[in-house]
Amino acid sequence: MGSKGFITIGIDTDLDNVKYSYALALSIKSCDPEAEVCLVVDKNKADLVNKKYLHAFDYITELPFGNTAHKDGFHGVNFWQLLQCTPFDETIYLDYDTILLNVDLPLLWDTLASYDVAVPRYAKTFRGAPLNLDSLFEIEAAYGLPTLFNNMFYFKRESKLAIEWFKMADAIFQNWRDVYTNMFKDKKPISFNKNVIANAVTYLLDVEKDVAIHIFNLYDLDNRSQWFWNQDVPADWTKMLNSWYTDNNCLIIENSMISNGIIHYRDENFLNLEIIDVITTKLKNSSE
Repeated sequence: MGSKGFITIGIDTDLDNVKYSYALALSIKSCDPEAEVCLVVDKNKADLVNKKYLHAFDYITELPFGNTAHKDGFHGVNFWQLLQCTPFDETIYLDYDTILLNVDLPLLWDTLASYDVAVPRYAKTFRGAPLNLDSLFEIEAAYGLPTLFNNMFYFKRESKLAIEWFKMADAIFQNWRDVYTNMFKDKKPISFNKNVIANAVTYLLDVEKDVAIHIFNLYDLDNRSQWFWNQDVPADWTKMLNSWYTDNNCLIIENSMISNGIIHYRDENFLNLEIIDVITTKLKNSSE
């Protein structure tokens, strides 16, 4: 049986942004203390990771080709390097601004096992309804691209499909500005968008049917996509919604509770020390 694990990118080690990846790693291990997590950092910066975070990670790997987004700060550009970074035979990538709540990880791995590459095609609002895709996938819809949620991305390292996908991603991610110019004539994102570029890779390889998967407990808290009908919706949902993180690792937003799920919370203002303490306590209890 091959190795399995999670991987996430935490570039700005000198600015302590690894705390988000740290919370993600703790939340994964609170679901399964035996789960392994790899943190990817910039080349020659592994030593800058704060020592208080090290216990949450089983591996720390460096971007083999360095931070190819160092000029503009869009660190998702480095997504194409994950195949070289992962120490696992089977890998689940998650964006750093994600936490797991009471997820059955063996069931998740079993769900993904029949795929060589798998990307979710469905996500929920905080109320549990299907996401409003009109704004989130505006570019994809305009050009007939796949509408997949690449904040979660599973791949088998040695599979032909994964090798082909990341080979294409090498060119597309590193030349994303040219992609915008050549593919998006009438409408284009205002800046780098990892999800759009990843969907473009899947489109160019014509493999959407091979990689699209339904993950029933994926939540995406993109504030524009939660079915709010008022006009002035801020980008950060914490500016308009109240939330509580309970002692048993449940998330309550307004009057809706998420008790189980993969939560792409997006808004960095959401994460605080209190939440990290609750996850840490849950992990200790799970390990006893």
